Amino acid sequence: MTDSSDDSLLIVGTYTHSLPHVVARGRGLHLLGFNTKTGKITDGPVVETVRNPTYLAVSKDASRLYSVQELAEEDGSAIDVFALDAKGRKLTHLAKRDAQGGWPCHVGLDQDERRLFVSNYLTGSFVTYPLDAEGLPHEEGHKLQREGSSVNPDRQTGPHVHHGVPTPDGQHVLICDAGTDEVARHRLEGDTIAEEADLVLKSDPGTLPRHLAFLPDGSGFIVVHELGAKVDAYLYGADEIKRVSELSTLPADWSGPKSGATIRIHPSGRFAYTSNRGHDSIFGIDLGNGLDKMTPIGWWSTRGAAPRDFIIDPTGHFLIAANQDGHNLTVYRIDQDSGALEVVGEDFAVESPVCVAIVKTH
Repeated sequence: MTDSSDDSLLIVGTYTHSLPHVVARGRGLHLLGFNTKTGKITDGPVVETVRNPTYLAVSKDASRLYSVQELAEEDGSAIDVFALDAKGRKLTHLAKRDAQGGWPCHVGLDQDERRLFVSNYLTGSFVTYPLDAEGLPHEEGHKLQREGSSVNPDRQTGPHVHHGVPTPDGQHVLICDAGTDEVARHRLEGDTIAEEADLVLKSDPGTLPRHLAFLPDGSGFIVVHELGAKVDAYLYGADEIKRVSELSTLPADWSGPKSGATIRIHPSGRFAYTSNRGHDSIFGIDLGNGLDKMTPIGWWSTRGAAPRDFIIDPTGHFLIAANQDGHNLTVYRIDQDSGALEVVGEDFAVESPVCVAIVKTH
């Protein structure tokens, strides 16, 4: 049901087909209403024509939606492009391209929106598609196949690319490889990226660097590690990237599963948040004294299992968490002074939710 008070569109990607790590119950891409004054979610249409549209990216002008089809390569892993009508809650399919790898788990755009980045977890490849003036990918993308392994015999026998993030200066892309415990920096060249990395950051062995987020001013970034259950903070420079601190994402007395997932930084740059699967929580971090002095704010239950992803709305007042195995979205109000979270209203039911994107409609 459409609510006239909604001023934003929530797009939620879901698992529609089961994989070894998930029992899928999802229907497709949900187009939900969201009110950035009250934090209320309202129901909306579901696009059921694509398989496992788990991770999403939206163009800056909100005219294009890019979505993965997270499948094995032999099962047709792909990238889909849609024309997005946010106000009308409508998607029109424009193009489909081969993901050129298995289990594409992230898709993103560079700063100028000249390139589309695809991270293939299972096969460890990173694909760059040049985009034309309409935001459509060329037929041929550049496939960068990473190599290597690390110490965990169950999770790190080969590369597992999880995230590709452009640097704020528009000169490079940083690639998180959970399989090799590395974050590699590649220069953007022409319509693609350089074949060789110009800087490689080594994470602690067996920690699996998974996602990273830059500060709004571009001076540094934070990496969340899946099995390390920690975040590392780095100062960023063109010639040097320096690790300055680390912080556990779990309480000291936690003895259960460790599985960090997503990291986001508040628009003010004062706070950062990560999601913990197993502990099923959002962890808040105070950045007010600098990246070298990160301090915990606290932990908040996500009221559901396996919070794979979450988003902070552009106003900075709400955080929306997607519980993949809890089949619900939970909305929190963010205290602008302390960074603390407070649950808003009732949880919203969505089957097998993964990624959440948000677009203003008026």
